Amino acid sequence: MKKRALFLAGILAVLSAYAAKAENDKSAYVLVNGEKITKDEISKRVWRLHSDRTLQDMIDEKLLLQEAKTLKINPDRKELETRLNGIISTYNTKEDYEKNLKNAGLTQDDLKEQIKRQILIRETVIKSKNIAVTEADARTFFDQNKDKLGRPESIKLRQIFVKTSQEADDVHVALAAGADFSKLATLKSADENLKKNAGDLGYVLKGTLIPEIEKEVFSIKSGQFTKPIQTGNGFSILKVEDLKPSQPAKFEEVKNDIILALTNQLVSTKLTELITELRQKAKIEINKLQ
Repeated sequence: MKKRALFLAGILAVLSAYAAKAENDKSAYVLVNGEKITKDEISKRVWRLHSDRTLQDMIDEKLLLQEAKTLKINPDRKELETRLNGIISTYNTKEDYEKNLKNAGLTQDDLKEQIKRQILIRETVIKSKNIAVTEADARTFFDQNKDKLGRPESIKLRQIFVKTSQEADDVHVALAAGADFSKLATLKSADENLKKNAGDLGYVLKGTLIPEIEKEVFSIKSGQFTKPIQTGNGFSILKVEDLKPSQPAKFEEVKNDIILALTNQLVSTKLTELITELRQKAKIEINKLQ
């Protein structure tokens, strides 16, 4: 309890010094009816709300990275590049990625450093706690969860969405008379994405649709379309273009993913345990800012 009180006292001392130091900076970050909200006002508010948790997290990270150095753990460069490329691939363009980094106040080197720390911490937990998931462990998990690991039945859909019941009925009559579904989706859909993609939704796994819709589309054959269905603030007609049967899981295809998932689960479990041990051995001091 005494240690906790001293720690919080240190936090307050840091906060007071920080607030005093920021008091002179009055640059406007945003104006509300001509009145300023400065960056420093934002920073002080965030500091007051989150400083304790943030400092705790930073202390934990420092302890883990120190332990990584003690254990002579170095991040795998290939894994670092793989993770970085994985993040970049989530953006449509390189420009979007760079813009997001800039908005976050980061450079690519900053991002690499964050990834590097994550890898170091993970490997430190694995080595410190002797975490090792074997192929036999993966096989046991696979045998116990085989039904869940398989690929469910999927269906390729195309959709036309309109605003009113009358429009939906008119489209349904046109389709019944032989009109091309893709063309009608482009011409009639009220949703811009459906117009752009001629209504193509791609393959959808069974179990991911709204139950009422799923019941309808999985009850008809490939090449057929549904009656108008009320969806959101309008009405939809869906066409089934292809059906793929469910596929049972194969151990060799999912083995590595299982090992990775089980390892990550153990790392998450053992991380808190390791931090507690490192804190018990550490000397942590809070010094007043000058």
